[in-house]
Amino acid sequence: MSALTLHALREKEREARRDLILSAARKLFAEKDFRSVTVREIAKAVGVSPGTIYRYYESLDDLFLDVFFAGALDMTELLDKERKNGEGCSLKRFCQVYVAYLNENMSFYQMMSHFMLGGRLSPEATERLNPIMRELMDNIEAIVEEAGLEGDTRMITHALFSALNGVMISYARYPGRSLEEIRRHTLRLAGVIGGFFEKPG
Repeated sequence: MSALTLHALREKEREARRDLILSAARKLFAEKDFRSVTVREIAKAVGVSPGTIYRYYESLDDLFLDVFFAGALDMTELLDKERKNGEGCSLKRFCQVYVAYLNENMSFYQMMSHFMLGGRLSPEATERLNPIMRELMDNIEAIVEEAGLEGDTRMITHALFSALNGVMISYARYPGRSLEEIRRHTLRLAGVIGGFFEKPG
């Protein structure tokens, strides 16, 4: 077997192990507040030592970012699918799809909130985060433009994004309500917000 083939096999094995770590972390982050998950718990779920995790990630924040990126990619693919479904994606439909995704992927929402509210990130991690958020904003702005809204569409995009995240901040963990009641209420609010932003007529 050539050295090149051995190198390719090692890289494949490394990527497979990284995928296992990501998968285990996503599952744990979905089950409990992601900030309370430890490297030891992730390592145990994967069946490796904590030291192995640090061979792939310098810190938990780096691992958080990779899990967040996977969620952002899911969201981007979901929005692309909505836009290409033949009828396009109305603003109201986008708002409901976005909030439904956050309800079903609470760890993604919690991580996004953590980073947006000043979670400690290294300059390198911030450099990795910014393009992902720009791509998400670009996707939302494309929907805003397709809806025929005029003026500063980037500013409208930021306002829409802020309004939808505000719904989740206000109601995602509302006391005394079941998850299904919260889901229904936040989806109704998302529809109202979409209606406000849509172009009249």
